[in-house]
Amino acid sequence: MRRIRVIHRVRTAFALLGFLLAVAAAVTLWWANHTGLPNSWRNGIEQALSRQGVHADVASLRYLPLRGIEAGEVTVFTDESRERILGRFHSLLLDVDRTKLTRGEFRIDRLDLSGASVSLPVDATDPETKTLDITELKGRMEFSANRRLTITGASGSVGGLRLAINGNLLLYRGGSDYDPEAAQQARAERRRILSSIVDTLDSFELDPKSAPRIRADISGDFENPGSFRASATMSANDIRSRELEIKRLEIQAEMRNRTLVIHRADIDATDGRLNGKAEMDLAEMQGDFELHSNLDLTEILTKLRLPLPDVMPTFGRPPVVDVKGNFGDGPDGWEIQMMGLVDLHEPSLLNYSADRVKTSFSWDGPRLLLEDFTLFEGPRSVTGRAFITPESVLYQGSGNLSVPFVQKSISKLKPLARILADFSSTEQTEVQGTFSGRANPKDKTDWEFMGNFEAREISYRGVPAKFARVDLDLTRDRLDFSQGEVEFDYKDYPLRKRHDGPDSGRIEVGLIRYDRPASTIAIENLEGTAWPAPILRTFAPTVADSVEDYGFHSTPTLSAAGLIGIKEGQPKQDLLIRFNSTAPIDYEFLDRELTLTAPEGRVRILPGSIRISDTSVGAFGGLVRLDLTAPTDGSKKVSGEIDWTHLALPEISRTYEFDSTPSGKVTGRLEFSLQGGVAGLNGQGHLALEESELFDVPVFGPLSPAIAAVLGNRKAGFQEAQSAFFSMDIKNGVVSTEDFVTTTPSLIFTGDGKADLPEQEIDMTIRMNARGFLGIITLPLRPFYGLFQFRGTGPLSKPEWQNVMFTSPPPAQEEKLLTPPKARAVPERRAPAPKGTAAPSSNRSRISPRNR
Repeated sequence: MRRIRVIHRVRTAFALLGFLLAVAAAVTLWWANHTGLPNSWRNGIEQALSRQGVHADVASLRYLPLRGIEAGEVTVFTDESRERILGRFHSLLLDVDRTKLTRGEFRIDRLDLSGASVSLPVDATDPETKTLDITELKGRMEFSANRRLTITGASGSVGGLRLAINGNLLLYRGGSDYDPEAAQQARAERRRILSSIVDTLDSFELDPKSAPRIRADISGDFENPGSFRASATMSANDIRSRELEIKRLEIQAEMRNRTLVIHRADIDATDGRLNGKAEMDLAEMQGDFELHSNLDLTEILTKLRLPLPDVMPTFGRPPVVDVKGNFGDGPDGWEIQMMGLVDLHEPSLLNYSADRVKTSFSWDGPRLLLEDFTLFEGPRSVTGRAFITPESVLYQGSGNLSVPFVQKSISKLKPLARILADFSSTEQTEVQGTFSGRANPKDKTDWEFMGNFEAREISYRGVPAKFARVDLDLTRDRLDFSQGEVEFDYKDYPLRKRHDGPDSGRIEVGLIRYDRPASTIAIENLEGTAWPAPILRTFAPTVADSVEDYGFHSTPTLSAAGLIGIKEGQPKQDLLIRFNSTAPIDYEFLDRELTLTAPEGRVRILPGSIRISDTSVGAFGGLVRLDLTAPTDGSKKVSGEIDWTHLALPEISRTYEFDSTPSGKVTGRLEFSLQGGVAGLNGQGHLALEESELFDVPVFGPLSPAIAAVLGNRKAGFQEAQSAFFSMDIKNGVVSTEDFVTTTPSLIFTGDGKADLPEQEIDMTIRMNARGFLGIITLPLRPFYGLFQFRGTGPLSKPEWQNVMFTSPPPAQEEKLLTPPKARAVPERRAPAPKGTAAPSSNRSRISPRNR
């Protein structure tokens, strides 16, 4: 019994001791976890991690039964120098080899992550640096010999992204194998990648319920970036970056050694889709890519709030882009070469807009080649190609575009823009052409443009044309328009309406050249059938206004050549126009509009004036030749020389509304200047009347009326004065003469006096020398027998004549009045001119001598 009691007491003592030891162990464990495991343990853990290639500082340790040792506030460094921080873990669960731990040795075989978090700084030396925060870390990290780290089932959350990672990595080496240069290269690459990741994640607004997922399998050596191999996939739905909404995002990528391959990248946004693939050699920093997109890139960049140029194009719908290319990091930065196809709908930039632009292209950075370029504007289009470099732009093309579109497109190219600004069009206008050219992007004045164009239903400076074609050779200082042809549209031209003339006219021109430095327009070989004023209005509007005064009833035949100055007072202007027409022409002379027939002549446009020479027209049933000069300033001042032959007095009387209608014809010549109306007429000339009835002279004196009554013929016993001649001087519309002369078989009349045309008044003296029967009657009046003198005054239409005392005639009249007529020898008729001699002048030659 006693033995039994002893055994019972021993068991009780051992149980109590075990209980006390358990309590002591629990208290010790509580105390150790509360105050932290000893520093020797922290040092041992840090050394154990260092042997695995993880250089870290552990702030605290505590033991978790059945789980392992938990390290708190762990700072991981990039290398054993502990100068640069790789990341910070709030807690890590360490699996320590317990057998070696009992011997005081620390060996870490595994890290278990459960709800841990880590912050990876972009620049460990900068306390204000950006960080990449990874939370909700889970998974297992197993360490083995030779720095190997195996990651299994690791997951976490980064900026709203869900990560799933498996890996097999070699950690940073230490000791003698440490390469500072390689480590520095790895750190720089890491900073760049981390900064890019942080910036990108900050721009996204992600829904935790549908967070994007990234799965990656990684292997490689941290100290040898070229050894990394990885494959990754990313998928996301309904994510937002700043103002950009992305419906779906899928990426499949792989990295082999230093080659990054993106097998597929698909982005579906609200207004389009982008997909592509790429491959890049990270060692050589070069690669290639393929891309297809129908996203509005301008809109995307704007929504991402990225820095953009001040002016960006806009599109009616997202552009379509198909691109293949390559890229590389060269000595002067990134170099990109690409080729592909661009299809833009309703693009607009500054003053430029179109319905559609489609082109294939090839670009290598400084140079751009456009092939099969097509620009659409409604039903119109133009196709071509262009080669663009920093030094030059070469282009060529063909097609048809509207006039307003072309005017907008070249609004910056002066003076070509100024010329095209004068064109106007309608819905029926068609323009077709081919062209080529060159431009210097660094000098807007250095350009060339060549081509040929045809247009229908177009207007230039208000002058409409049914058809026009021209060859162009243009530079800044010289614009050549050659081999031109124009069919003018006269449907609304006032002269056509007034005279029911033709509704079109046609002109051909060899060359029209605009010389900018000289400010002149040269014209060569212009000829055709057209009204002259509309032609001149296209390049000399002020001159055209003056030419409108010559109202052709129909289109005359024209030819022109010469030089026109486009500046006021241009001294180099000299344009010669020849014309002839079978239709009449209207011209205002002495306040009356005359209708002239068969006009033919030359018009020479000089600085400030128009010279009409070698010109003849039919007027009043006769022929008029003109040599006139008129200013182009609108002052209506005309000067020059006119001679006329056999003009019918009845027609002149009707035109100028004389009260009486005399018969006969008038021939004469006048050098004159005319300013405004009749009161501004000055000049000198002479005039002859033929086949007229100036007055009847009673040859039998008082018996003449009785004889006429007996014979029943009112002219019996009378003689008619049928012709007359006088010279004249005109001053301010007042015509004066001193040598008026007319005769009958029995009488000689001379006269002198003035006729005031503005006032329609006359003051004239007529002297008469009577012969025959009238001379016999006056014999008792010796020595003045046969001499009479009359004076007429009053209105031109009905002057009052009175018999006045005879006075001595002026010297110019004396010989003709007092010397009896004598017989003169008739000149001998000449034989016909031999062959080869000059032909006699035509009826258009001058027939009246110049008045000297």
